[in-house]
Amino acid sequence: MRVILAEKPDMGRQIAAALGNGRSRHGYIELSGGDVVTWAIGHIVRLKTPDAYPELKEWKYDTLPILPKPFETEVDPAKKEQFSVIAQLVGNSACNEVVIATDAGREGELIGRWILAKSGYKGPLKRLWIDDLTADTIRAGFRKLKDGKETFNLGAAAEVRARADYIIGFTASRLFTLVAREATNERITLSAGRVQTPTLRIVYDREMAIQQFKAQEYFEIRATFKTEKGEYDALWFAERNGEKVTRFETKEQAEQLRSKIEGKTGSILEYEEREVSRAAPQLFHSTSLKTAALKALGFGIEETVKIAQSLYDKGFISYTRTASRHMSENAADQLADNLAKIRSGSKYASAFPATIGSLKGKSRFVDNKKAAEHHAIVPTGQNPTDLTEKEERLYELILKHTLAAFHPEGLDKQVTVITGAAGEKFFTRGVIVLEEGWRKILKPEDEENEGEGERLKVPVLKQGDPAAAIRTETKAGKTSPPKRLSEADLEKAMENAGKIVDEMDDEEALQHLKEKGIGTPATRTAIIKNLKDMEYIESKKNLVYLTDKGRNFIGLIHETPIASIELTGEFEKKLEDVAQGKSNPMDTLKEFIQHAHDIVGQREALKASIEANMQGKPMFQKADEVIGDCPKCGKPVAVRDDFYGCTGFKDGCKFSLPKKFLKANITASVAKGLIKGGEALLQNIPGQYGPYNLIIWINQDGKIESKKPAAEDLSLGACPECGKEVLEKEKFYGCTGYKDGCKFSLPKEFLKKKLSAAQIRKLLAKGQTDVIKGLAGGKGEFDSALTYNKETRRLSFVK
Repeated sequence: MRVILAEKPDMGRQIAAALGNGRSRHGYIELSGGDVVTWAIGHIVRLKTPDAYPELKEWKYDTLPILPKPFETEVDPAKKEQFSVIAQLVGNSACNEVVIATDAGREGELIGRWILAKSGYKGPLKRLWIDDLTADTIRAGFRKLKDGKETFNLGAAAEVRARADYIIGFTASRLFTLVAREATNERITLSAGRVQTPTLRIVYDREMAIQQFKAQEYFEIRATFKTEKGEYDALWFAERNGEKVTRFETKEQAEQLRSKIEGKTGSILEYEEREVSRAAPQLFHSTSLKTAALKALGFGIEETVKIAQSLYDKGFISYTRTASRHMSENAADQLADNLAKIRSGSKYASAFPATIGSLKGKSRFVDNKKAAEHHAIVPTGQNPTDLTEKEERLYELILKHTLAAFHPEGLDKQVTVITGAAGEKFFTRGVIVLEEGWRKILKPEDEENEGEGERLKVPVLKQGDPAAAIRTETKAGKTSPPKRLSEADLEKAMENAGKIVDEMDDEEALQHLKEKGIGTPATRTAIIKNLKDMEYIESKKNLVYLTDKGRNFIGLIHETPIASIELTGEFEKKLEDVAQGKSNPMDTLKEFIQHAHDIVGQREALKASIEANMQGKPMFQKADEVIGDCPKCGKPVAVRDDFYGCTGFKDGCKFSLPKKFLKANITASVAKGLIKGGEALLQNIPGQYGPYNLIIWINQDGKIESKKPAAEDLSLGACPECGKEVLEKEKFYGCTGYKDGCKFSLPKEFLKKKLSAAQIRKLLAKGQTDVIKGLAGGKGEFDSALTYNKETRRLSFVK
């Protein structure tokens, strides 16, 4: 019996169907020939966290660096049942071979290897290596299974990566957290990682460039020239030190030159027409798909990953976590066959070219070396069915992007004119589309694909033709700040991290960094998500902003090795060497361990840096975790686990407020009012003889004092019916004159919105509440202030 181990249930069912289906069992499918297909549920087996080791559980300096001896794995408790199914199948005496059929990549290899290791399997091993989940591809893959030894080094590299990220990540995170807590007394947790922290540095560097940018005003001269053949516009330029200059620093300079040219007649110094081919964009890889989906469809990177994975799992597109934009020659032939197969049944048949031949021979799209592990993301030979709206839109984008490569190249006529007048030169470039080619079905990704210039007509001229400057103008402009990164831009910056680095001692590592970047197609999106989860960055309309916490954290460690893009690039190269069998896995892991020791050695320097940068404000807590200024010393009061404490504790200030007083909760909003010198009413405090109320305030010594409230203390205002006091009850707001027959009352909830005591107090004092948003009406939610209608004795809307 052969056991085939897929990565996910859907993948397992696809493989079983391609191999002839069979009988469904609990957690596996039994094929007619006796083989079985079972599946993981992603990472079933994982490394135990430090908390699982008694000697590492406590967060203290003595446990650093975090080095479990030995490293131990565990089964995810939520997935134990499926692991038991796999373990029983591979442990069955009838099992004579296992085929790892997880995703064909480094992480997929790790998933399969760890499951088999945890199951105790030591028998023969084969590897299925495919790029999509169509039945034909699966069957072809099983006809040429790899020996398990061929991908052993890939699994070893994945395990080194997992252990290295574990050691460095937990060591750095605990060290930075302990130092920050010690120096600031802020109850926070900081997170750092081998790839995560350099990625945060990319965001920080861009944020600083934006903040430090100072716009420079400049001026340009534009002229309209008239010839016998027609008019055209041109831009003044001069050549200085081999560069083309088009701008003036002052308006006076520009105006002086403009007046020199106005109304003068010059001539055509140069006129050139040439045809320019416009190649279709390269095929998609993981990063470029996310970038295109954001621009064309408005999808965030996490959303694109989820949708693309679903399309892959359903068998409609090829493997998505690929770093290649090329096809191998064999894959190019297969792609042509697949497109021909789906053409007639495709709802996008009009986008297909007249003939579909292989892209083989076109190096822009086909390169065996550049598609060594996985090829570009392309459609399979299966027309999609039952897609969601977003799946349909992403599939269409991938299909048309792929089909563009099969259409003829675009052809433009590019016209360049240099005009001379009064001893000055003017430049004109126009573009006329001769043949749209692939652009009939796909909008160019950006204007660079269209070449320089505009789609405008320029008269057919010749050198020496007279040209009169009939209109001139000086146009003012300002230099633009660096562009804010979108989430897709950030992932692209990770991929292209080598462009940020000018030089490295290890030239081979620099080349690897330029080719591969930091992180992998499988991990980059998750790394960005983790930066958001840690509140180092935030995303607004898919644009990335650095938070105060992120700014202070990366500012603290900006120059340390863990934030180094260069060092991360060197580490990525070392992992690649392990994957290719060039380096010993354990020797490589020892280098990562030494890096963890180096991080621990930065303890005192980090502490000194934090203390030097503290300015009486929280370093790592969010602004909404600071409730105001200390009434004793004026420094910020921050939210702690069980109290509100002054951040000036190191300077001797001992002011604090408990979060609970006599069994009553003191919320942050109540505490905020107290430290400003106000009073607070605590209601329904549990007591021996029933609930009671108290008014509390802070005295001159910074301690809480209290008193029992009088009737007027509890009053929200005068009753609009009888003038007596209105009080807050358990389920409503009511008049104290009810015994005398007054029936005034107001609900605590109106049209599904809670009405606070503060709003009722405003209504009674001013006649209406503030505008309350999200009131539930018959035609949907709406906003309105509320007032009390004496005629109906009910709440009504303020028009």
